[in-house]
Amino acid sequence: MKKILLVLLLVFSVLSFSQIEPLSPWNKDLNSALVSWSARNFIEINGGIKSGLIQESLDSLEEVIDLNIFGNEENYYDLSDSNILSRNVEFNMFAKLKLGSFVLSPEFTIQNIDKHNLKTLDFRNALLARGGLHVGLKGKDFSFGGTIKSYIPIYDVVRAGDGDRYYIITAFPDDINNLPYNYSLLHDGPDKIFDKMDMLMDKLLNNGIITLDVGFVAGKDYPAIGFGIKDIPIAEGIGIYKSHTFAEVDYSTETLEFENFNIAHISDEKSFTDFKPWKMTFFITLPILLDFVPSIEYAPETNDFVWGVAAGQRLFWGFLPFWAEIKNYSINTDYDTFEYWTFNGGFGMNVYLAEVHASLSTQAQALEELFNARNTSVNINMSVGF
Repeated sequence: MKKILLVLLLVFSVLSFSQIEPLSPWNKDLNSALVSWSARNFIEINGGIKSGLIQESLDSLEEVIDLNIFGNEENYYDLSDSNILSRNVEFNMFAKLKLGSFVLSPEFTIQNIDKHNLKTLDFRNALLARGGLHVGLKGKDFSFGGTIKSYIPIYDVVRAGDGDRYYIITAFPDDINNLPYNYSLLHDGPDKIFDKMDMLMDKLLNNGIITLDVGFVAGKDYPAIGFGIKDIPIAEGIGIYKSHTFAEVDYSTETLEFENFNIAHISDEKSFTDFKPWKMTFFITLPILLDFVPSIEYAPETNDFVWGVAAGQRLFWGFLPFWAEIKNYSINTDYDTFEYWTFNGGFGMNVYLAEVHASLSTQAQALEELFNARNTSVNINMSVGF
């Protein structure tokens, strides 16, 4: 049955795809110039939310989608049988202004991560923020642009070993005892963070870990070819610290988050920075019946390698876009090499002034396990502009 489902989904991936566009799940992360390449004529505002869940106790994709979208505040699902519980909720938005050939696009992302392994007693609870500014040029047959990005951990708490030892990484060391460690975008709403948006933006502008993405796309529409470099390190960040702590922690299997994180002692405070390896990227669009888009990413310093194929088509004069994408990741660390697969597929509605897209993402170490419903994200994107 699983093999039949996999074949059907792969067939769907070939028959129902969409072109590269602002709401596609992957484009501006692969090549910064795609922000300009896909710009509407004058102005656009885009927002999206991604809710991802890893679990062991649910049996169907329908249950996982329901839990991702509606949460478990009414304790509808009994998650007590799961050893591994994890949620990754991400909210992102960006705006674009196009004046002649010039494109300006600010962006902002906030991400909440909760991970619990009840068998090994490993924990992680993190709230991360990223901001960026894209500057680009959109010519008749090309697009060029760069995005400078700033990243800060509002907090990132990881259980360091047996007992009550943790480490905390934060850009707000003076507030380390008062941070909302039980924060969750899905359950608590964004009030706690957005009430202090001015302070958060000041940190992103003046204290963040800074990187740069640059890209070039040749081609007016299809075919097109793109080259890029991403995650170029610029500045290590100021005032971001990693501290070892002793703390008493309660956790909830119903909401998949920490509760009552009470710090008893802090020691070994050190400055912290974290650069991803810089990467070279490439893609090409192949309009052969459908719009196929093979792509690769390669990190020379670590030999990390990512390859994938996306493809798509717009139906009914562009009103109904469909797409799908499969990627393979090979990531090298000091200890091991991790390989895994991802799938993303969905559909949208476009009435030009407004557009909404919904997609489903999955991840697994083996290709045949991509659709077992144990590692699934629901993604919703909306855009308005003209």
